[in-house]
Amino acid sequence: MAISTNGIGAGQGSFIAPATSGKNELGSLDFMQLIIAQLRNQNPLEPQKDTDFMAQMAQFEALNQMKTVAAGLKVLQGVNELTTASSMLGKTVTGAQGDAIAITRDLVSREQFSGPFNRLPASQQIQVNNDQRVKDAVVDAANTGKEVTGRVDRVVIGPDGIPMLLVGTKVVDLFTVAEVR
Repeated sequence: MAISTNGIGAGQGSFIAPATSGKNELGSLDFMQLIIAQLRNQNPLEPQKDTDFMAQMAQFEALNQMKTVAAGLKVLQGVNELTTASSMLGKTVTGAQGDAIAITRDLVSREQFSGPFNRLPASQQIQVNNDQRVKDAVVDAANTGKEVTGRVDRVVIGPDGIPMLLVGTKVVDLFTVAEVR
């Protein structure tokens, strides 16, 4: 998409709007493209002041630092969640049952084929889906959301990156745990 960047007394110019990742947020490259377009199309009778340019560069640096901090916080949050879930191993918990199909498929595929389910060829995925544990998880999906109480045997990371507690053949979302004994 071309955007007109007409300035008073400036020649007409246009630039191609940066293609973002679909998240409606500007990245570093997008920001630099906007600054370059602004410099190319500024009014020659009223050029941008040095202080304005420096302020934009400071904003650019602040944006990069905020992204770095946000990524670091996300990692820390994940480590904290995994530590919390691991501390529940061997304890009795009460929480809401989650959908165990994807986790059971992944556990079976790692056990049988040493890899995650989504990376297996179709023939091996069929074998995993025919495993009785996966079939049981499909039938038990109707109980998703019901309360489960039992001993935590394992901790696994769900497809959404959230640690899940395995209580027998049931999966309990860490964030639904109401009681730990």
